[in-house]
Amino acid sequence: MGNVTFKTLNDFSHHSANVGCVCGSCGHQGIVHRDLFARWCFLKRLNVAMENLPGYLRCTKCGARPHRLTPTPLEPTIPKWGSDDYFKRLQRKLRG
Repeated sequence: MGNVTFKTLNDFSHHSANVGCVCGSCGHQGIVHRDLFARWCFLKRLNVAMENLPGYLRCTKCGARPHRLTPTPLEPTIPKWGSDDYFKRLQRKLRG
């Protein structure tokens, strides 16, 4: 991604980069779609600064928090992330 500094989740969308996550416990790697993650943070009214983002995610294998988030041009490994009933209820609640 060059010499670009990512300070917030919005920078991922601005540079068309998805969020690459590396688990702090088992080393499992995954990629989350930038816009789905941003929408989820918006619905939950979370702070989208880079230092806060690892606290919002969990590893799909062991449940630990990621220790590193990096920008990546690769496609998401979980394409339907955020499409469960909880996410849909949050969206409906926001609409009124």
